[in-house]
Order: sequence, then structure tokens, then C-alpha cells
Amino acid sequence: ARLGAHRQAAAHLAAALRFVGSATPAPEAAQLYEDWSYEAGLVRIDDEVIAARHRAIELWRGLGRCDKVGFNLRWLSRLHWYRGESDVAGRYGMEAIATLEQLPHSSELAMAYSLRSQYEMLQDRPQGAIAWGERALALAAELDDVETRIHALNNVGTVRLFGGDPAGQAMLEESLALALQHGYHEHAARCYTNLSECAVTAKRFTLAERVVSEGISFDSEHDLDAWTHYLVGWQAQLRMAQGRLPEARAIAQGVLQLPQLTLIMRLPALTVLGRTCARLGQPEGRRYLDEAWQGALATGEPQRIVEASLGLIEAAWVDGKLDACRAGLSALAQHDIAGVNMWDRGEIVLWQHRAGLETWPDLASGATLQLPAPVAAELAGNGQAASAMWRELGLPFEAGLALLSVQGEGAGAAALQALALFEALGARPAAARARAQAGRLGQGPQLPRARRGPYGAARSHPEGLTRREAQILDLLLAGQSNADIARCLVRSPRTVEHHVSALLDKLGARSRFELMSRLQPKMGGERRESG
Repeated sequence: ARLGAHRQAAAHLAAALRFVGSATPAPEAAQLYEDWSYEAGLVRIDDEVIAARHRAIELWRGLGRCDKVGFNLRWLSRLHWYRGESDVAGRYGMEAIATLEQLPHSSELAMAYSLRSQYEMLQDRPQGAIAWGERALALAAELDDVETRIHALNNVGTVRLFGGDPAGQAMLEESLALALQHGYHEHAARCYTNLSECAVTAKRFTLAERVVSEGISFDSEHDLDAWTHYLVGWQAQLRMAQGRLPEARAIAQGVLQLPQLTLIMRLPALTVLGRTCARLGQPEGRRYLDEAWQGALATGEPQRIVEASLGLIEAAWVDGKLDACRAGLSALAQHDIAGVNMWDRGEIVLWQHRAGLETWPDLASGATLQLPAPVAAELAGNGQAASAMWRELGLPFEAGLALLSVQGEGAGAAALQALALFEALGARPAAARARAQAGRLGQGPQLPRARRGPYGAARSHPEGLTRREAQILDLLLAGQSNADIARCLVRSPRTVEHHVSALLDKLGARSRFELMSRLQPKMGGERRESG
């Protein structure tokens, strides 16, 4: 486990658990259940992993070890959060604190405070997250507890960075450096994840590219499958924001095809898949978005509810279904979203504006954060300026939507610009709306012929690959080198290199090894079932 071979560690511990019986001393048995639950939980989270924590608690309680009971209650809270069971997670977290506060100050109590900080952060309650996080940091300093400091810095740094405070990034980077220095693999994975989420959400794509790539590589190298799949879902989110829709779809589909994913692991990829398919004009997009909405509701977390809801609202508006768009906004208004980050807040306000609705009082009065510049520009009636800002940030789809808001003398030309952007992205429903708007504004003679869309092979392949890319993927997974593939397909090695690079980018892998390690287990599992 210290070397990062967590899957192998779990296998060894599972072998030892098979010999646990009535003759096994209770402390050794309890520790085995506890250790196996942790190592196995880094790869998968299921009823068996949770049952092992309950068994450890039962044994430790019988031994009068309240410190160990509190420790395992804290982990139960985290496991239930992974499964999208937010209320259960919250109860176990508070039970851990109540148990540990009966004892002298300890690292277990400090980490329980930090876990509560994390819970408040995930519920979009920044003040509670910072308060509990600072409480954890104070106790960690008193005890010289490096691990809790790492965890609490991550929480507070994430909240501050999402809130627009640049000091938050320094806290996250300190947390990551300490985690790497002291060999806390899961804490490092969590740092990569939160920093990636902040960078993608804040449209800082240069930082996002670096951190997402480093994080996926780190997680893969250390058998942190649960974290890998979640972070790859955020890589899909990044590709979608950049307008690389087929790649985003392919990456998201790759995640969702994996077995034993918890709800929390599935949601980023599922939300992206729904929104991307909707933008590409694929009918299954609505089904994925509905599934993401139901899953988000089950978590009770505002951040996930907002993301899923915005996909449904956008799809309805683009399709000209204004009543459905307003109904989606009305459904979202039933939830406490006052604490969402500035960018999500801005998108909600934009859709209210586009749907002809008043801004909700809780968003208007509680807006302690300035709206993003392109959002403010569109609200002020300057769609051209908003579009230019979105393009500078690297979000072409949003740039096109802003152009559709232009009114007056330049509206027709703006609609033609939007059409060109949407057609380049393969965003057929948005292109159809822009084309119709341009026609109504007297731009009929300037309208280009409608495009037929992406290559047929790319549309039909489940990962959005061209026929040649699909051939090369099959040969890669068969263990062929670039030279072997070039000979087989009668192509130059340089041409094959280009195809391989495109494949890695579309499927979200940094190297051939990472691509094969991600896809080979799935293919192997399919072969075993058929044989």
C-alpha cells in the first residue's frame, strides 16, 4: 500500500480475512476489517466494503476503543457520501465527532472536524466549511498532525478558490505538496480532483489541462480507481467546455462503461454525456440528462443539482421549448442554491434572462460575488462583447449563445456568426436555431448550405472515433507497436503516430499504457463472460 499498489494490498488483506475466526484476537480482526475496507474502497465502494467498517466498529466497541469507533464512523460517513447518500453521510460524521469529543484531543477528532468541513463544502455551505476547517487546522497545529492539515487545507482552499479568493489556490497547492511529500496517496488524489474542478469551473483551462493530466496519471499509477474515474469525468467536462464535443462524449462514455461505479463517480461523466449528446443533436441526450438529474437529487448536493439542471434548461431553450426551459428553472428554484459558485450563479442568471424571467431574490440579494464578465456583458445588452469574452476564455459554444442575444442593427450578422460557430462544433440543434434566427432577420441570401455533420463512421462509433481510429485502437489493444500498425495498414509511421495521438486525446489518456490499462480490463471481462 505504501508503494501505491492498493489493489494488491486489498487482495492480500482479503486473503488474511478468510482466516479470521472465533479464535482470532479481536484487536487483530478489527484492524484487518478496517484496513481491508480502506484499501478495497480505493478501488471500489460497495456493500461489502461498508459491511467491513460496521464489523470493525462492532469489534472495537466491544473492546472499549472509542477512538477506533469514532475513526471508523468517520470513514462510514465518507463511504456513504461516495454512494450519493448525503443524509446518511452527515449523520455518521456527526456521530464520529460526538464519540471522539468525549476523549482527550486527538488526531482522530481533528480529522472528524475536517470531514465535517468537507461535508459542508459539498453542500455548498462555504461559511460552515471554513469554520469547521479552521477548527480542524487549529487542533492539527496543536497535535502536529500533518495528515489533518493536508485534509483541512484542501477543504478551506477549495471553498476559497471557488469563492474567487486566489489565496485558495496556494492552500490547495500546499495540501498537494504535503500529501506527495508524506506519501498520502488518497489525499493527493483529492487535491488533484478539487484543483481540477476549480480550474475547469473558473474557465482556467491552461491550469486545468495540467492538473487534470497530472491527476489522472497519479491516480492510475497508484491504483486509485475511484478517483481516476471521477477525474476523467471532469476531463470530459473540460473537453465539452472547450467545444470538443465528440471527444467529451467519448471520454464520458468510457467512464460510464466501467463496472462498480458509485453514483458520485458516475455523475460528472453522466452529466457531460447528456449535455454533449444534446448539443450534438442526439436524442439519447435527454435520457442521460434526466438520469443525471435524478442522481443529483439523490445526493442532495446543490453543486450536482445545478449542473444536471442546467443541461436540461439549455437543451430546452435551444430546441425552442420555452415552457420546458422555464419549468426547469422553476424546478431548480425549489432547492437551496444560494451558496453555488460564481460561474454557476452566472449561468443560472443568464438562463433566467434568456427565458424572460426575473432573477430570483436569493440569487440577487445573496450575490456577494461579482458575476463573470461575459455574463454581465450579455445582461447589459452587449452580446458581441460577451461573445468575444467567451472566445477569449476558450468556450466557443457559449460564445455562440451570446451572439444570439444581439439585438438591433447587428443582430442578423451576429446570428450568422453564431451559425458558423455552432456548425464548426457539430452542434446541430443550436445551429438550426441560429439559422432560423438569421433567416428571420433577413439574412437568407447569406446563409451557407446546411452541413451534413461529422463523418458517418465517427457518428456511429460508440467512442466517436473515425473508422481508421477504430482500426488502430483494436491493433493497439492487441499489443501492436506503431511500426507493426504501419505495416498492417500500409501507412507511414508518421501517419500512424498522428492517429495514435488523436486517439489518446479523444479517449483522455496520456500514454498508450494508460489507454490499455483503462480499456483492457473491460475487454477482458467481456471475454470471460462470453467464454
